Amino acid sequence: MKKPEIYLKEYCSKLNDEQVKFLVGRLNQRLSGDLSEAVDFLSHVREIDKWLLSANDSDEFYNMIDLIHAAVGKEHERRLNAR
Repeated sequence: MKKPEIYLKEYCSKLNDEQVKFLVGRLNQRLSGDLSEAVDFLSHVREIDKWLLSANDSDEFYNMIDLIHAAVGKEHERRLNAR
């Protein structure tokens, strides 16, 4: 797999607006069930699922989620500024 930051940027650019809004909402709030819904959504992408499964512990897993959150947030901001 490519460097996670590069792959995540490419992945996020392929999402439609509703998918970006869904992930941003779930990863920003992280209320009851939000994180599990976001991870379930992401697990349908084989490369991301494999990458998340490679976490050695919960700290590493949450760091990966933070990387995804940052990538989705940047894509969301890019789309908002493009309007």
